[in-house]
Amino acid sequence: MRILFVYPDINVKGGALSYHIGIGSLSAVLKKAGHETALQYLYGDYNISPLINKIKQFNPELIAVTTVSFQYKYIRRMLSEIKQFRLFTICGGPHVSLAPWELERSEGLDAVCIGEGEYPLLELVNNLQNGDDITKIQNVWVKKDGQIFTNPNRPLIAELDSLPFGDRELFSYQEVINSDYDRAIFMCSRGCPYSCAYCCNSGLRKLQDGRYVRFRSIDNVLAEIKEVVSKYKVKSVYLNDDVFTEDYKYVSDFCRKFKSEINYPFEINTRVEFMTEDMVSNLKDAGCYRVAMGIEQGDEDFRKKILNRRMSNEKIEKAFILVKNAGIKTKSFNIVGFPFETYDIHMETVNINRKVQPNSLVVYIFEPYPGTPLYDMCIKNNFIKEDSGERDFISRTDTTLDMPQFSRKQILNCYRNFAWRVYWKKSLKKALLHKAYYSKYGEFLIRLLSPFKKIVQKFAMD
Repeated sequence: MRILFVYPDINVKGGALSYHIGIGSLSAVLKKAGHETALQYLYGDYNISPLINKIKQFNPELIAVTTVSFQYKYIRRMLSEIKQFRLFTICGGPHVSLAPWELERSEGLDAVCIGEGEYPLLELVNNLQNGDDITKIQNVWVKKDGQIFTNPNRPLIAELDSLPFGDRELFSYQEVINSDYDRAIFMCSRGCPYSCAYCCNSGLRKLQDGRYVRFRSIDNVLAEIKEVVSKYKVKSVYLNDDVFTEDYKYVSDFCRKFKSEINYPFEINTRVEFMTEDMVSNLKDAGCYRVAMGIEQGDEDFRKKILNRRMSNEKIEKAFILVKNAGIKTKSFNIVGFPFETYDIHMETVNINRKVQPNSLVVYIFEPYPGTPLYDMCIKNNFIKEDSGERDFISRTDTTLDMPQFSRKQILNCYRNFAWRVYWKKSLKKALLHKAYYSKYGEFLIRLLSPFKKIVQKFAMD
C-alpha cells in the first residue's frame, strides 16, 4: 500500500525544520514490510495546497497524521478539506492517545491510534490491503458505518532494538540538519521516569502494560549514529531523550564507546537530580558540550504541589554550578502561566535563573494538554474557555487560560521580559538578544535573521 504521512508543524516559534522521530520509525517499519511511504511536512502558516498536490501526485491509499494538542485545530480543518479524496485517514500521537474522543467529533477522520503505533499501524495497513477486518486491532479505534469500534491496547514494545532505524530520507534530512545548527537528533530511550502534572507522559504511561522507560542497547544507538553521520553532513549530535542520564552505568558505558567510536560533540536533556561529579566528568570527557535541564518553575513549594516536580532549589543550583564548572554549557527550560500561578510566584523562576545564569534558556507559556492533571485542574476551576483552543497564535507564546490572579496581559509581559530580567545585570548583550527573540516581533526577527542564525546563537549562548 501507499501511505502518506502528514506532519503538521504549523505556526510554531523558531526557524528550524524538524525530524519527527515517531514518523521516522513508523515509516521504517512499513517500508520493511514492503509498503511505500511519502511525507507531506506542513510547516509555517496553514496552507492545504501542498498536501492536495501531494495527494494527487502520490495517490496514497491511506493518510496517517501525527499530532500534539496545539496542532489539532489545524488537523480538524485539514481533514475536512481533503475528505473529497475519500481516503482512509488515521491520526496518532500524544493528543489523540489521551483524547481518543476526537474520532467522534472530527469530520473526515476514520481511525485513531492510541500509544505506540508501529505495529498497530502495520496491522491496519496489512488488513486494509488484504480486505480483512479492521475493527478489532489493538490500540486502534475505528469509525465505521456511524459506529465507533474501541479496542484494548497491546503491551509496550519491550525490545527497542527490534525496530529498524528511523526513516530519515523521508524528511529530506540534510535540509533539517542545515536548519538546526548542523546537528542530528537521536533518542536512546522511550518514556520518562517522572510524571510531571503538565506533561503528556503522566497520561501516556498509563495506556499500555509493560515497562514505560526503555533504553536501546548502546551498540544499537551507536550504529544508527554512525549510519547518519556517514550519510549526511553533521557537526554535532543531539540526544533528545526525556532523561538521558537515568542509568549511571548506561551513561558511563555510552560515553566511553561514543568517544572511541564516534567522537562528535553532543548535547543532552536531563534532570538536575542526576547531575553528580562522576556523571558530569563522563559527559565532559566524551565531548558533551551542553546539558539542558528543566527548572520550569522557581517556587519550590508550588513546583512540588502543583507540578509534581520534587527537586529542591538547592539541588537545581548545585546541578547547574557543577555542569558549568566542568566547562559544559547549560540550558534551562522554563514555563510561565501555570494554573494558580501569580506574578510573585513567577518571579521566583526569574530569581533562580538569575542565580544559576544558564548559558541559554528557553521560556514557554503553559499549554493545558487533555489527559494531564493540570488540564483537569484548569477545567475544574474554569480557567479554560470553550473557544480558547481555537485561537490562532504561535504555540506556547500565548495563554488559553483566563485566571483572575494572573491575567493574560501579565503572563505575556512575564514571558516577553523573562530572559531580560535574568541576564541584564550579567550580560547586556545576551539580555538584548533574548529580549528581541521573545518580543512581540520575535518571529519576524527570527525569519529576517535566519541566514545569520548560527552567528546569533553563538552570541546568545556565550
